[in-house]
Amino acid sequence: MTFSYNYRETKKKETRRNKLSHINEQLSKLYGPLYGNRLSNRKSYLEAIKGHKNLRQYLSVAKSKWQNPQSRNEGVQMLARWRKFLFYITHPLDLKAEETIRDNAHLFEKGVEEAELFQNFIFHVNYEKLIVASWRERRDVFGTEEAFREEDFVREENAGISDDKTSKMLTDLVQQVRETYATLVARQQKLMREMDESAG
Repeated sequence: MTFSYNYRETKKKETRRNKLSHINEQLSKLYGPLYGNRLSNRKSYLEAIKGHKNLRQYLSVAKSKWQNPQSRNEGVQMLARWRKFLFYITHPLDLKAEETIRDNAHLFEKGVEEAELFQNFIFHVNYEKLIVASWRERRDVFGTEEAFREEDFVREENAGISDDKTSKMLTDLVQQVRETYATLVARQQKLMREMDESAG
């Protein structure tokens, strides 16, 4: 009987250790890095469009200023500021998030539901790559050498597709990562408590 009890206890400990190891890997390789990345990106975005409801509104104001000869320079500065933000902050963060997702797909917590969300995000990042590449082709990302054109103020030329589905996907991604991170941390702490209690 003692052998049977010891065997069950050993199996329980081993199961807990394996679960904890998996959760630690999920947190350290996927959800932890994504959590920091997406929150940083969101906070930076809100700072970049400061005082405006969203990027569409920001670009609309920039275009209006650009069209007015008296405030044209301010409109150029607004568009250049956004593009610098996308080029130096958002795009690198999005590329890192894409890499993290691709390299750690085996750690998805919610399977197909989550995979579809991540797939849509990667599609968005690929669109963003095309935007940045088109800026580079013009050799004038920030409008310092060549005057901006009217179409340069369209959202699709500055951050990808502007439909409600894309906006919702980006919001859902932040929410999904935040919730999954919190769930995994709670599960991690519970397993660690259980392991401590069974050891002592």
